[in-house]
Amino acid sequence: MSASVAGVLSSVERILLDEVAIRQRVVEMAGRIRNDFAGRELTVVALMDGALFFVADLLRDVTLPVKLHTLSVSSYHGGTSSTGRVEMARTLPFDLRGRDVLLIDDILDTGLTLGTMQERILAECQPVSLRTAVLLSKQRPREREVAVDYIGFEIADEFVVGYGMDYQGHYRNLPCIGILNPANLPVS
Repeated sequence: MSASVAGVLSSVERILLDEVAIRQRVVEMAGRIRNDFAGRELTVVALMDGALFFVADLLRDVTLPVKLHTLSVSSYHGGTSSTGRVEMARTLPFDLRGRDVLLIDDILDTGLTLGTMQERILAECQPVSLRTAVLLSKQRPREREVAVDYIGFEIADEFVVGYGMDYQGHYRNLPCIGILNPANLPVS
C-alpha cells in the first residue's frame, strides 16, 4: 500500500469491507449478470460519480457485449445524508428503446435516486427489460421502495466512503469501504 493511500486510510474510523471481500462479491455479481443476460447485448446506465470503481470492476467481469452510458445524478449534494432532491439531466442523453438495460449505482439509501431513474427509464425509454444493481444496500426505511435485482452487500445505516464513494469529493480512491472518522468531518 502506498504512503498516500495509507494516509487517507487514517481518516477512516473503521474498515467495513476490505479489497478482497469487495473483489470477491463483484466477481459473483458479474457471474449472475452474465448468466441472466447470456446471448444478449447489455446496455448499462451507470450513475456517477460514486459508482465509478464498482462499474469498472463489474463490467470487466461481465464478458458480454456491453454498451455503456453514464449519467450524473445526486441527492447528497456534499453532505452525509440525502437532501431529498434528486438532481439530473432534464432529458436522458441516450436511446434505450428496445434494449436490455442494467442500471448501476453504488448505494441504495433512501430509494429516491434509483426509484426516480427506474421510473424515468421505463417511462421515457421503453427498454425490453430493466434490472438494477447496487454494490451496497443500507438497512434502513426507504422513502421510496425500489426493486433491486443484484445487491453486493447489505450494510447498516452508516455513512460510508471509499471504492468510489466520497465525502465532499474526498476518499473515493480508498481501495476499501469504510466509515469516516467523525473527527474528520468539518464542524457545521
